[in-house]
Amino acid sequence: MLSTHYDLHIHSDYSDGTASVPEIVRRANSLSLETIAIADHFWPSLGSRQGGKSIIESRRREIETTREEYPTLEVLDCTEVDIQSDGSPAPVAGGLGQFDIVIGSFHWTSDSTQWASTLSKVVKKKQFDILGHWDGFLSSYREEDGDIAARVLAEAGVAIELNEKYMSEHTHFFERAKEYDCIFTLGSDSHSLETIGQLDYGKKIAADLNLRVVDPAYLLKQRK
Repeated sequence: MLSTHYDLHIHSDYSDGTASVPEIVRRANSLSLETIAIADHFWPSLGSRQGGKSIIESRRREIETTREEYPTLEVLDCTEVDIQSDGSPAPVAGGLGQFDIVIGSFHWTSDSTQWASTLSKVVKKKQFDILGHWDGFLSSYREEDGDIAARVLAEAGVAIELNEKYMSEHTHFFERAKEYDCIFTLGSDSHSLETIGQLDYGKKIAADLNLRVVDPAYLLKQRK
């Protein structure tokens, strides 16, 4: 049976979260989570407070320290990058290959036609693993655009995040994604200790629609 005792979208105070890396890990451990992804924004992605390789490496050292302190909890070194309007992921100092998992997200408002077109371009670059809060910034949604998006995501093997912060009303997209055999992940998009591991919405949608939710090990294997 698939374990859903993970949270693959948590922000620390290295970007726009309020808690430190050690605080996040202690909280996740107290909740008996098995895997977490600390996925901060780094300059120039929206939500970043800072950037540069030294900052990324400083956070990585903190993550590595917590791994030693909590050996039963898998702490992934991740990032969330903006999907830019030209169909490319925002750059990160040192490149995206340094992270365990990369979340690509739209943080600018568009209709679903522009969204699907941009998504079709960016997934071909195969530089991110999860599409974060897929419709969080959509101004409108057309089913034909959802069909295009579901197809390209399935072909690229990019997971669709069931995001607790941006609860989708467009169930058509989930149904089409299921038909194309898309994969899904769970993420709280937490910015505070209180919301870490809150995944009830994602779990309910996945169960109600029988979506293919994968565990972190699947994503890590695909990334190698």
